[in-house]
Amino acid sequence: MRGCIAVETHWDQIVYGRYHETMGAYDYTYPAAEAMHLNALKVPVRWSQVEPEEGVYDFSYVDHAKRMAERHHLKLILNWFGHYASGQGTAYRNFTGEVFAPMYIIKDEKRFPRAVDADGKPHPDALSYDYPAVIEKEVAAFRAFMEHIRKVDGDTHTVVAVQIENEIAVFGSDRRNPKMWRDHSPAAERRFKEKGFNDDLKYTAWDYAANWLRPITDAGAKEYPIPFFVNFVGGKLADWMNGGAPGEDVATYLENCPAIAFAGLNNYVRSPADYSADDFRMTFNSYRVGRNLPALTETNSGASAVAPRSLFLSVGEYGSPVFAPWSLIASYPERTEPYVLRDGTLANGAFALSDAYLCLRQAMPLISYFGGSERAKVFLSDLPGTRFSKTHVMRGIQVSVSGSGDGQAIVVRPNDNEVVIAGYHCSATLKTDRMVWPALERMRVARGMWVAGEWREEGDAVKTVDLGTGRLKILLNEPQVVRVYW
Repeated sequence: MRGCIAVETHWDQIVYGRYHETMGAYDYTYPAAEAMHLNALKVPVRWSQVEPEEGVYDFSYVDHAKRMAERHHLKLILNWFGHYASGQGTAYRNFTGEVFAPMYIIKDEKRFPRAVDADGKPHPDALSYDYPAVIEKEVAAFRAFMEHIRKVDGDTHTVVAVQIENEIAVFGSDRRNPKMWRDHSPAAERRFKEKGFNDDLKYTAWDYAANWLRPITDAGAKEYPIPFFVNFVGGKLADWMNGGAPGEDVATYLENCPAIAFAGLNNYVRSPADYSADDFRMTFNSYRVGRNLPALTETNSGASAVAPRSLFLSVGEYGSPVFAPWSLIASYPERTEPYVLRDGTLANGAFALSDAYLCLRQAMPLISYFGGSERAKVFLSDLPGTRFSKTHVMRGIQVSVSGSGDGQAIVVRPNDNEVVIAGYHCSATLKTDRMVWPALERMRVARGMWVAGEWREEGDAVKTVDLGTGRLKILLNEPQVVRVYW
């Protein structure tokens, strides 16, 4: 699984108790996603939708999302939301659009005990995963979910991955409070002591990975082994942590959950104008842990340059398997700047992100293969909105890219006789011994794209050749892919 360039849609307008009536609430986002040149859409599916009554499964929303995606030439990444830690409460936040666990579990606190904080206070909206009853139920539901996907999608492969839960934490969004860093229920206290833990965060990571997500993902992979991943919200709580979600410990999750392909980062930038390319690299490098292939599973979705710049960096420099801002219809952390308005029209930052998506889609087979390797380089400004000029030597060819106005490019050197440039608002200059006659006559400089793995040429690129210095200059004013080959 590589090269999924997506945006996440939403869930709260699909209302508990009226799931069938409201399942089309986000239908307008699918044509908008297609217009923005996405190749995939992240779609949350709540456990409460899949199991409306105990032991009774309903996959109508999964089927609906699949039909809509196929109609608009999109792949699907489904988010399994049985536990949602982005706000107060992990099983539910309200009883309308944010009911994550099934209601029969939410109502029965005796059978499905709640998590308890360090003050001894139980939280009715946070389930304890140190009791087997809730895990057994979620394992059964997720197994049925994956079995259904295999049956309806095993041949078409519209669903390419599943996110397991969301921003895993114990009680929700109060991540800075150490009293909320682990469950202190009687069962959790026994397990904490029996295993010899003395660190609440390390216990939570191990407990959630080994005793909750392991059985869920093992059961799902046995039914249909497509990529599963988890995501964590960024921000530091402890020196040894990668980010800010209680229990976040990438190595522990990947070690204890072999069916999880990678752990993604949800990276939100509060000061976009000051967020440099090196800031991004420092944050993303913290997720280069063990076998993990870093992915940007959520980021800013406002009108700033954070998303398009992060796209080129994550896919080009790190080979990120998934890139997906949150969300199409709700900008965050910027406010009132959604990509898609309620009437389905594009707005705000949608156009800049669309340019970036269009550019990468045209060369995605190549970029997804070489991204993250020495054969791919990203060229952009250190800070958003500033001019830049950068040079790298790529296997014997000196490549220089200059631009402004948030111009950027990914340059790929797939073999000794080829250079591919995907970019916009910039110019690229190549210098090599081959830029002389008669070899220059055999050199092709063409615009085009890859379609079904084959190069489709669209015409000559805008270029100039300086025979005196042996330089080839290519102009990329608009999003495009240029292939230089000989």
